[in-house]
Amino acid sequence: MNFQRHPLPQAIDSIAHLRLFVEHHVFAVWDFMLLLKALQQHLAPSGAPWAPPPHPRIAGLINSLVAEEECDCLPDHLGGPLHLSHFAIYRRAMEEIDADTSVIDAVLVQAMAGDLHGSVCHPSIPDAARRFLRTTQDLIRAGEVDALAAAFTYGRELIVPDLFLSLLARLRLINLPCPTLCWYLERHIELDGDIHGPLAEQMVEVLIGCDPMARDRVERVRSRVIGDRHCFWDAVQAQLANPVAV
Repeated sequence: MNFQRHPLPQAIDSIAHLRLFVEHHVFAVWDFMLLLKALQQHLAPSGAPWAPPPHPRIAGLINSLVAEEECDCLPDHLGGPLHLSHFAIYRRAMEEIDADTSVIDAVLVQAMAGDLHGSVCHPSIPDAARRFLRTTQDLIRAGEVDALAAAFTYGRELIVPDLFLSLLARLRLINLPCPTLCWYLERHIELDGDIHGPLAEQMVEVLIGCDPMARDRVERVRSRVIGDRHCFWDAVQAQLANPVAV
């Protein structure tokens, strides 16, 4: 599915619209990290005692992704050099356009207090984001690493370049003042399109191996997470089309 053709980016025509979008999409940014850290626990665990990972190349991929996501460097023209996680950079981009961060902040406080399940059920989370958050939690609880890898690959890494290319083109066309968000989008287009996406797909194939049950499970997850993402974009677009929502 080509997300570049989704009409949501074309529905954004003001800062108010962009604020609504990022207040929803920040949960996708957090959800991405939940999936990535769950994969790291399975494929490149920390702690002692230590043993060599069964798939060193995959462990390297996961660890490099975590390093990039948890510590990137904002350039000079955005207030850098400043080392921040991509999530923190996204939140900074929200503040730059006066978007509301109170809901994601409250969810994070609850999650870090040890109530991850409860945080995902927080009543203030936008309904559009709730579906994919619950899917991720279902997969984390099930603990099937090939399914987690499929959600990460097909619902995130392989579609992010299409999603972000169309959004970035729209923001540039209408010249909205959101330089940090544009840098964030550019960074993920570069990393995911050229490097991470193809490697993530290889990771899924390695984890499936010759197991037909694993392949069936991966295909079901692939369909589910792509459907979740379509529903998310459709729901946000519907809110943008409703003058009361913005």
